[in-house]
Amino acid sequence: MSFPTRPARTARRAAPLVLALGLVVSGCSSDEEAAPEAAAPASSAEASSSAPSAPPSSSAPESSAPAEAEAETVQVTEGEMFIELSEDSYAAGEYTFEVVNEGNMPHDFVVERDGADVAATEVLQPGQSATLTVALEEGDYVFYCSVGAHRAAGMETPVTVSA
Repeated sequence: MSFPTRPARTARRAAPLVLALGLVVSGCSSDEEAAPEAAAPASSAEASSSAPSAPPSSSAPESSAPAEAEAETVQVTEGEMFIELSEDSYAAGEYTFEVVNEGNMPHDFVVERDGADVAATEVLQPGQSATLTVALEEGDYVFYCSVGAHRAAGMETPVTVSA
């Protein structure tokens, strides 16, 4: 009469667990595939050079065609502890900020009003760019980089938007 050895019993007990784990992992992988599709609009907003990035940002407003035609483009250059804007005065209206990270560190571009973030790009690695379309109302804003202590190091620009 032969009795199962300890490794054989362990293998029999582990087999259902391994099978269950395989099912869980395969179920999770389908969620991961759906997540990049859902995240695609956010990542397409990062790359201003790709054609699909413009339609998602312009389709957000209800009247996309007039808003697209009326938006003023502002070039934003970021580098080590600076933000350069191609415009120095702003009137209320819609603006498209074309942000380029020319530095050697990651940066982002955040639009803040009354202490609350209105809009922001994703964090841009060196050499990357993003497009951000924002409707600015009359008031005081701050454009800044929220990465690390970059804002405290001087990566912020106060802006007043006139009527």
